Order: sequence, then structure tokens, then C-alpha cells
Amino acid sequence: MEQLNKVELRGIVGNARVQNIGDTSMIRFSVATDHVFRDKNGGVVVETAWHQVVAFKNDSMPDLSAIVRGAGVEVVGRLRNNRFLDSNGNERTVTEILASKLSIVR
Repeated sequence: MEQLNKVELRGIVGNARVQNIGDTSMIRFSVATDHVFRDKNGGVVVETAWHQVVAFKNDSMPDLSAIVRGAGVEVVGRLRNNRFLDSNGNERTVTEILASKLSIVR
């Protein structure tokens, strides 16, 4: 069986922070996606999920400074789990998307 770790999202940017690392740039940002459905009474329900994205500047990426709150983006990447110790010494795990391709959606 071939294994696959691939994520594709289209949503709206929340918080975004660009960092310069040596001779390249990195951005961390959140993306909101909505799932819309009808409940048992016929009412419309909107569930919003927030996803954490990390991307390093490469040739398939737009200018990272264009990724700002409220912008529409398409993200292609893979899931990555990071483990760390919080300020109380408890081990925490954060799941984020390591983007390989970003596009601004207008």
C-alpha cells in the first residue's frame, strides 16, 4: 500500500507573521475553512475550522508579504506534528501544515 500525507485547503487567512531566516523567509499563518450543512430541522449550520500553516519561501510561492489577514489562499502541503514542553513542563503536540505550494485567491 502506498502511503500519502497530503493536504489541500482553500480558505481565509487569519493571523500571519513573516520571519527572515538567513537568506530565506518563512511565514506562519492560520487559515479558516467552513463546512456548511443543514441540521435536522433544516437550519443552515456553519462550522469553521482553523488550520495552522508554515511555509518557506520558494519559487512556487507568491510574495509572502501578500499573505495578510482576510486574504483568500489555496494551500497544498503535508501534515507535520511538533512536540514541545509548555511553560508548566507538560509535553504538548501541535499539528500544522507544512506548505509546499501557496496561491492567493481573489
